[in-house]
Amino acid sequence: MKTTITARHFQLEDELHDYMLSKLERLNRFSDNITNAELILGWEKQSRYAELKLGLSNSTIVVKEESDDLRKSFDLLMDKAERQLKKYKDKRRNNEKDVINSA
Repeated sequence: MKTTITARHFQLEDELHDYMLSKLERLNRFSDNITNAELILGWEKQSRYAELKLGLSNSTIVVKEESDDLRKSFDLLMDKAERQLKKYKDKRRNNEKDVINSA
């Protein structure tokens, strides 16, 4: 999985960068089809946001989360991304069963 982390309007600390990379690598447990992950971090006035674009073999999942702390935004985003990947995997599994049963 190719991973890109972009920080808008600020310099990302190495410690936080490493933390986010290790968490992003964990997404491979939920799907083998992830080809790339693009994480965009930034802030607008009082809020901090994190946006994740996951490129899968045949689709894209986009997740965005916003809060008052960047690490909190990222952790909430990862929880949401894991739920969406599980949902995506279940849909694919159900579609494969339907194709097999109809044949």
